[in-house]
Amino acid sequence: MRVRMILPALTEATSPFFRPIKYSLFPPLGLATLAAYLDETDEVVLSDEHVERLVLDDEPDLVVIQVYITSARRAYEIADLYRSRGSHVALGGLHVTSLPEEAAQHADTIFLGPGEDTWPQFLADFRAGRPARKYASQNRTLFGVPPIRAQLDRRLTRLSARLRLLLQGRLLQGRQAVLHADG
Repeated sequence: MRVRMILPALTEATSPFFRPIKYSLFPPLGLATLAAYLDETDEVVLSDEHVERLVLDDEPDLVVIQVYITSARRAYEIADLYRSRGSHVALGGLHVTSLPEEAAQHADTIFLGPGEDTWPQFLADFRAGRPARKYASQNRTLFGVPPIRAQLDRRLTRLSARLRLLLQGRLLQGRQAVLHADG
């Protein structure tokens, strides 16, 4: 299966005052986490528009886009492009969870809440040819989540092993704080 995972640029990242060093030190790792659930035989490309220009001339089977409020317009443009080519488009992230009806207009599947518990079921459904329109997280834990596939993330492969470990620790600390606050 050919999979394209995309993090569109936040609106502020297009500003000449955007500081890429700050972003590079604390990159979002959600898509790299979900990529860990894919089979080794799957062809996976993870693209972050904050650090590289997106080339959208491919035709993947599945396109997964992480959507923030300030990147929603760009995410929807990308989603609509891939849907017009016949790719199955899945959207998730803070914006999708906040405005699911809006996001659903641009996706074949939407994810509400953290995707770690619903992503494996979606993959099984997608491979069986029957993906649902919506997957809603019910379980707020990182227990059993495989390590991120950092080799797919060009932001992380450029960093030293020590800094990668630090970033992974920060991700877990941040997610645990959110999980504890939720309940």
